[in-house]
Amino acid sequence: MDLLKQVAEEQKSFGEEPEAPATKAEILELKENVDNNKYGEFWFSDYVAFLKIRNGLDYDGLVIYNANINDENNGFIAANEIWNENEWEDNYVFFGDSNISWYCFSKTKNTFMELDKPSGDMICEYATLNELLEAAIKNVL
Repeated sequence: MDLLKQVAEEQKSFGEEPEAPATKAEILELKENVDNNKYGEFWFSDYVAFLKIRNGLDYDGLVIYNANINDENNGFIAANEIWNENEWEDNYVFFGDSNISWYCFSKTKNTFMELDKPSGDMICEYATLNELLEAAIKNVL
């Protein structure tokens, strides 16, 4: 993603170090946990493609969750456990959040979505995870 390069350049200009790519071991461990938690797997290859470039993203209020299953703040597994404690009218898989939005997949509607924080109302739908992530990153650039 060219947008990730742009974010990395901006981070470096502020003296921040961009996140390194996820290791094969981290991705494998995440995959095992995703399978065990029944999140579904069809989106996993797109998420892995992102993780191979950067193991998550924490920039200007946007957090795309990382593959570290022990990260209680920005890890994919922990974030999904926290956000799914809410009583949603849907069943979501969360990939990231910002100050004003959640970025997720609706299992019920079979589509990627940006949801308003805190209402949970849908802001926008996306056909793919890549489109969702690109829109989220563009919002902070």
